[in-house]
Amino acid sequence: MGFDVVGVGHAAIDTLSVVGQYPSVDNKVEVEQFSIQGGGPVATALVTLSRLGRSTAFVGKLSDDNYGDFIRVGLEEEGVDLSSLVIQPDRVSPYSFIAVERRTGKRTIFWTRGDLDPLLPEQIDADLISSARLLHVDGLQMQAQLAAARMARQAGVPVVYDAGSPREGAKELMSLTDLLIASEHFAAEMGGGELEASLERLSGYGPSCVVLTLGEEGSIGTEDGQVARVPALDVAVVDTTGAGDVYHGAFIHAYLEEYALLERMRFAAVSAGLKCRALGGRAGIPELEEIQAQLFDFS
Repeated sequence: MGFDVVGVGHAAIDTLSVVGQYPSVDNKVEVEQFSIQGGGPVATALVTLSRLGRSTAFVGKLSDDNYGDFIRVGLEEEGVDLSSLVIQPDRVSPYSFIAVERRTGKRTIFWTRGDLDPLLPEQIDADLISSARLLHVDGLQMQAQLAAARMARQAGVPVVYDAGSPREGAKELMSLTDLLIASEHFAAEMGGGELEASLERLSGYGPSCVVLTLGEEGSIGTEDGQVARVPALDVAVVDTTGAGDVYHGAFIHAYLEEYALLERMRFAAVSAGLKCRALGGRAGIPELEEIQAQLFDFS
């Protein structure tokens, strides 16, 4: 029996600190809060889906170092299947340091992929992909993700692409994508023009549904010729880290529930907003009951 969602992409360890304000060069500031959590776009989306009751599997590459062990245990504790995880010994796993400004909840990220070799197309299990209800990718293991997306397309499995930053191969991956959820930065680089013009241009690459996430301005999306707009949830923001990843996971859950576009976007916006009340991408991921309760008051 297959999984609801298979994710191919990036998993990392996040070290997070809250500061009063980001210091100037050659200066220092005392940390007010501190946390170490798992991170990564696809990985955090899968954790979101797992908490919403979905069966999930992660395909990616880590090492056997302390970082890799922490990442792996964190995903296993959330119920994400790691039977297709590739371990490359004696390397450094992906790591991020994130400084969060207390007043705004906005963050500055320093990150590294470590020194792992890229995940290879031949390390993707075609049977795993074809048995899934949906494939989720993030563009951070491009050649492997292109191979996985081709496998999914051949098997009739929908592909969701979390397009955070433009990368080589992004246009080809979009051509294999059914649902594109892109950042404003990605849209500006790849779509250009006003938001609705960007939606139309990005749709031209192949996706039947395109959504742009706009931070505190909410999100805008299009499907079947219709355009939908949804505001961001009004919350006391502690940290925006991982909000987009949670949005993607929640959107996928709503898609699998066969919600219409507007309702998918509302569900995802509430989920992402609630996450922002806590430090880190994982700590604040809400449960289904809280999301549903908040939806009654959200417009």
